[in-house]
Amino acid sequence: MKRIIFIAVACAAMLASAAEDIRIVKVNDSNFEKEVLHSKKPVILDITSTSCPPCLIMIPTLIGIAKNYPDIKIATVGIDEPGIDKIKASLPIRAFPTFFMVRDGKIIDQLVGAVKEEELLGALKYAPSPLAKAAKPKKVKNASKSLVCKTPGQFNGLKNLVTISFVFGDYEIENVDIVTDVFVPPEMENRRVQMMEHVRSSGKGEVTPTMTGFQIHIDNNCRFMKAMDMKRTSTYGEMRAGLELQGFNCQ
Repeated sequence: MKRIIFIAVACAAMLASAAEDIRIVKVNDSNFEKEVLHSKKPVILDITSTSCPPCLIMIPTLIGIAKNYPDIKIATVGIDEPGIDKIKASLPIRAFPTFFMVRDGKIIDQLVGAVKEEELLGALKYAPSPLAKAAKPKKVKNASKSLVCKTPGQFNGLKNLVTISFVFGDYEIENVDIVTDVFVPPEMENRRVQMMEHVRSSGKGEVTPTMTGFQIHIDNNCRFMKAMDMKRTSTYGEMRAGLELQGFNCQ
């Protein structure tokens, strides 16, 4: 009996390992030139933040490109992380997410905000080869049906806690739920209503007051999510690996 359990666990671990090969490169000042400027492949450079709901919504799309187009490199920079001072000084970053399209060490285009796969490929001036178009992505059935990941961060200079939850069908993500708890210190209490109204007017989620600040909530029924109509075929293993790459603690 113990041998059977061991074999089952080992097989599950092997499947999880295969699913988590998301082929996304984490970039900072130490490897920026090698991975981006000197890359032999065209690069989609994602400037992201864990406190930015549109950034989180883009993760399945980026995983899909990395998985289905191996001749494109996906590189990501976490704007809240240390060791990126040179990157911030050299790139015109004004909003999140920002995507820089890089070919032969030169930026040829950039997009801001949550965008669809077709827009990213178009900005990169990438045309899939006939073989790439004909190939069908291999599906990996999800063994686990739910995933919850959390990370502390900042929202406009304020501390926050981001919780992102997924419900998986057999081969795709059925629901995404993002909750951002923003902590407003007593000395900034007079600005809380103004900050809430700013988020509410953007249409990027429901905003409600809390004992310590306010909460931003985005799910499948949010008009922002519906408008995006994004491909969400990433598996449990891929999403977990993608979020842990961004500094999330997943369970």
